[in-house]
Amino acid sequence: MFTIEAVPADVATRLRATATVVRVADESPGYPCRQCLRDAEFGEELVLVSHDPFGTDSASPYRSTSPIWLHRDDCADRLDASAVPDQLTQRRLSVRTFDAAEMMIDGRVVDGAELAETLEELLALPRAERVHIHNAGPGCFAAVAHLGV
Repeated sequence: MFTIEAVPADVATRLRATATVVRVADESPGYPCRQCLRDAEFGEELVLVSHDPFGTDSASPYRSTSPIWLHRDDCADRLDASAVPDQLTQRRLSVRTFDAAEMMIDGRVVDGAELAETLEELLALPRAERVHIHNAGPGCFAAVAHLGV
């Protein structure tokens, strides 16, 4: 079994404080918030920021920032960690498996409907520690998956 983790609340708060791009959702789906892992509803305000899922202390050559949307206000209370979010199952995704040294050991592009099965397979690989999930087309970071519940 695996757990999908959103951008942590403290990281989201720090990113919001640096945001300069604000948008009002004018389509849905279209603005996937990475803190609550839900697509914004029409009229909700979001900020576009840059996020590095490895964190600032990482020396991984795979480390890179990517754009993410966050609701303008904290939305951690809306996160449902009990299932794969619809936001992820409805998109084409790039999934990248990393070991404890943050070196990639596998990478694939899958339809979101195949995400759960793909995560189970990738996290069963020897040395697999986590899987980064990105939108395949625009490359936006989406979430991290780990083994465990």
